[in-house]
Amino acid sequence: MRDVPAPCDPAEMRRFLDSFLYAPEAFLVDRIDRLDGEAREVEARMETTRPLPLAALQRTEEGRHPPHVSAPELLLLTGNLGCLHAWFFHGCRWDEGWAGFGNRIHRADFKRLVRLGPPLDLHSRETRCRVGPRRVVLRYEFTFRQEGEVVYWGDQSAIFVRGLR
Repeated sequence: MRDVPAPCDPAEMRRFLDSFLYAPEAFLVDRIDRLDGEAREVEARMETTRPLPLAALQRTEEGRHPPHVSAPELLLLTGNLGCLHAWFFHGCRWDEGWAGFGNRIHRADFKRLVRLGPPLDLHSRETRCRVGPRRVVLRYEFTFRQEGEVVYWGDQSAIFVRGLR
């Protein structure tokens, strides 16, 4: 598994990555710039030149749509960021029996095509939080920018539960 630079204890980031709920290819964040537990915000980056599961399958010959980061990949990024929130701000550890699920997309605005090439700057912020001993429900606002321009804005919720088995 690749390393993801982050402003936190490297051993804790390694534990997050090693026990992540999906295979390494499904974690699309390439760098974490800020984990702010007080503000409940994450700032990160995805390099759009990296291998992407669906962008690689696009038919981009002449007369077809231009190569881009697909909507499912953008939504996967929201899940990646949501998992960072759950792990680093709420103690939901995959290797301790926690699992997470996106449970509602309240709003998803795809503002413009996300081109392959320029990096994608990612920002997530918790707007609501309900925490119990075996369940954490979080609502997030996501803003993704490419070359300073907003390309995606989302309002989404996820639930994290312990002991589903």
